[in-house]
Amino acid sequence: MTTFPEALTDFTDEELRTLILLRPEAFYPAPPSIASLATRLALPGSAARALHQLSTPAIALLERLGDAGAEFDPFDATEADLTPLRERALIYGPDNAVRVAPGVLSAMPQGWRVADTAPDDVEELVAGLTPAERRVLVTLSVSGGQGTTKAAAPDADPNTPIATLIAKGLLVRANSTTVRLPRPVRDVLRGYPPRSFPMEEPVTPEVDQSDADKAATTQGLDAVRQLRQIITSFLQEPIPLNKDGSVGVRARTNLSKKLGFDPALLITIGESAGLIGRGNVDDVDVLGATRDSLTWLDATLSDQWAILLAGWAASPWRLDTDAKLLSPEMRSPDTRTNRLTVLRQAGNVQRLFFHSPLAATRISPQFIEATAQEAQFVGALDATPAISSPLRALLNHADIAAATSELVPPPVDTLIAQADMTVLAPGPLEPEMGNFLEKIAELESPGVASVWRITDGSVRNGLDSGLTADEIHAWLTDHVLGEIPQGITFLINDTARTHGSIRAGTAMSYIRSADPALITTAVEKLPSVLRPLAPTVAVAQLPLPKLMDALRKAGLQPTAEDESGAQLNMAPEPALVPATPSHLPQQTSVSADQADQIIARLRSDTPADSTSTPAPTTTGNPLETLRAAARGRKQVTLGYVDKHGRGQTLTARPLSVSAGQVDVHIAATDSVVRIALPRITKVVMA
Repeated sequence: MTTFPEALTDFTDEELRTLILLRPEAFYPAPPSIASLATRLALPGSAARALHQLSTPAIALLERLGDAGAEFDPFDATEADLTPLRERALIYGPDNAVRVAPGVLSAMPQGWRVADTAPDDVEELVAGLTPAERRVLVTLSVSGGQGTTKAAAPDADPNTPIATLIAKGLLVRANSTTVRLPRPVRDVLRGYPPRSFPMEEPVTPEVDQSDADKAATTQGLDAVRQLRQIITSFLQEPIPLNKDGSVGVRARTNLSKKLGFDPALLITIGESAGLIGRGNVDDVDVLGATRDSLTWLDATLSDQWAILLAGWAASPWRLDTDAKLLSPEMRSPDTRTNRLTVLRQAGNVQRLFFHSPLAATRISPQFIEATAQEAQFVGALDATPAISSPLRALLNHADIAAATSELVPPPVDTLIAQADMTVLAPGPLEPEMGNFLEKIAELESPGVASVWRITDGSVRNGLDSGLTADEIHAWLTDHVLGEIPQGITFLINDTARTHGSIRAGTAMSYIRSADPALITTAVEKLPSVLRPLAPTVAVAQLPLPKLMDALRKAGLQPTAEDESGAQLNMAPEPALVPATPSHLPQQTSVSADQADQIIARLRSDTPADSTSTPAPTTTGNPLETLRAAARGRKQVTLGYVDKHGRGQTLTARPLSVSAGQVDVHIAATDSVVRIALPRITKVVMA
């Protein structure tokens, strides 16, 4: 009978190249011999990674081979499509005598079967279980899904919980002494809807890539705009953190009110991209902007979008939980891999279940839905949903910045001002131009082409940031096509007329105004801070920045000046914090030249070397040998220590291995014996 290493020796060069491409981790570093390669391919981690690449039909075929005992004896699978299993070296031998490769079935999730079915009303049946029936199912759910009981026999008492569960279709009778919990029933017990894994690939609707990219670009640039607002806010004032590094509910609520949108997702993206970080400023732990954020703010829109997309894909944060923002409970490294798995199928659940059934088992429905929504928000998917070109580049490890640069239209430097106090930007704005417009206008309609409204409040915000009316007029004159509507001009002048009428300086500090009434109002509102010297002058024993802050909190609108009367910009230097960017999981890859070298090295291995230490049918691990024997209904010779400390040996067939114990059937006495795994000293196939 051909061994697994001998089968690998018979691989053609092209078959080896395919195997290297699909299972590169087994070839790094390069295996010294065929026998070494066979051992690596049988390792649980390597086999599990290969299994996660399989579609539902391939997994179902592998389960069928396991049920037929192909782990031990050849099986005729002439009519099956063996290609996905062969090219990954998960099986070997001719089509009419196929065997499952060592370690493969051991790497399958215990008690999980893709082909399992359940009654259509399984959720109602589970909801109506008696306490005794529920205890049986819960016990099986946490102990591997398989159990041994005399009540499984066809002629057993039909009124026992086991018999009623079998009758309802909530348990499967494997044989007269063994029952198995179907996977859909386990889903329901865990609070998930029962999952159905399609055996045929779902139909994929045709996608107009141009339309998908346009919609994704519009949404992606709006996400960029919102992230820019968050970073700008953090540059002005970082927000305090809880002791565990999370963002408090009150801080998040206040920031949402200030920005006009919930910043949670973009904060996690910014943290992952290294644009937002956590650090200590003035002995307070805060969430703030990083030095990298300054570079990002100056980057082109296409580069900003590319960095945002990459940061989101690499983010370890989950928002489909009730945990506080950036708390340890929100962080899960598996999130990155699961997110990419969902994105490859554009968030389509049925396609996910067909192409990645094993990976889908660890992904909750809530996570799938949340990922699709987030992907649309950042411009990775459109509303169809269809994959955008930048996301396709990311999934294919291509240049995502090149993909975004092809979609983002050239920025415009000309605006269209209208009599209804709105300003139309007919295309994307350069960051510097967008930042200025954000200071003096409110965004009314986002998109590649955006609409902004100039209001009394927005002009006041611009003046508060240090702009003057003349600077606003000059900027609009330079950037507005044609004549500026009189309504906009009058609004700016009227707002500026009272803004900055109070002048503040250092004395420690002082205020002055040509209007005595304003000085009187300021002194009345801040009697403990200001002392009038004259009808138009008052002084304070506060540094100028603190005096400016106190005046603003009192509802006044001061402007700072130096000793010559020139206006000062009192904006504080931004407090920057360290960046802690995240990265996508690195995948092992083998180049074409390296593959040629590996193949040449394996070919130089002599037949004697390659077969002198053949990989065993099962691993040397007694636990795995017991599981393999249970799957193949094979007998083993079992050595164990009984409760009196005496060594015992028996020949039996393992029925189930779970919860630290094995149930074996002894044919000579037709009895079932339960042995604790720690008492087992050796297991040998009989």
